[in-house]
Parts: sequence; C-alpha cells; structure tokens
Amino acid sequence: MVLALVLVGAGLGWWLLKPAQSEAKHLPALTLERYEGGSVALAASADRPTIINLWATWCPPCRRELPMLAAAARANPEVRFFFADQGEARSVVEAYLAERDDLVIDGVLLDQGSALSNEFEAIGLPVTLFFDAKGTHVLSHIGEVTEVELLNYLTDLKRGRL
Repeated sequence: MVLALVLVGAGLGWWLLKPAQSEAKHLPALTLERYEGGSVALAASADRPTIINLWATWCPPCRRELPMLAAAARANPEVRFFFADQGEARSVVEAYLAERDDLVIDGVLLDQGSALSNEFEAIGLPVTLFFDAKGTHVLSHIGEVTEVELLNYLTDLKRGRL
C-alpha cells in the first residue's frame, strides 16, 4: 500500500513538474466540423488572433461562461473565436443550443474525437486557448474564465503582449 502511494505521488509529481515543451505549439492542422455546416481548417486561421474555448454541454462551468465568451466574440470582431465542443455527438450539442434560446453564439465546432483536448493535453473542461496573429499558442486558461480575466487576456492578445 505504501509503495503504491509512493509510486502514485512520484508519477503525479513528475507530471506536474515536467519540463515545459521547448517548441511552441501552433494552431493545429485539424479540420473540424462547423455546427452551422461545413468545416474549418484551424491552421488556416492564423491571420488574426484566435481564441478556442473547449467545452461540453455536461460541464457546468462551461455552461456558465459560454454567454460571456459569446458576447466577447461579438464585441471583438478582430479576434476569431471558436467554441469547440469536446466529445459529444451533434445531436447533443443541437439539443443544448436549441434549449438555450438566450445564447447567441457563432463559431461552434464539433470535435467529437476530442482532438483539441488531446493536442493541448487538457485534463478537464473548460479550457480556453489563446493564439496570436501568427497562430502561435500563447496561453491556456484552465477552468472557468472570469469576465475580468477575459478582458485582460483580450487586451494583451490584441496588443501582441500575451
């Protein structure tokens, strides 16, 4: 029992303290289905700052932050926003969005295989990924983002200082 706890502790410690990647990540070469129809190649979105929110309908913090993020997307047209549902079928997302007639949201993507969560090693939801105008990953916000945090991130992202 003690050996098992030591091994678990050592593994957790290594994971938390592992060195940062030496190579910057970029918008991944993934093509995801758009909720509105069609698809989007994420790597082709590297012409302006981009924010990708990883969410799911079953996630209470995701559900709380979506209206605020959608409003920020409408207020900041110079920043591209994507809302990538992780691991759920189209019918589940469709049912959720249909019941939320108060939620005006564009840029919903269906990532049924959770490719973005895997690519960015997300260990939970929500996660909000920030990319500069060159498509370089500059920040990951893990957990629910507040309005003040998002405002600060957006200001810095638009100035190229994030």
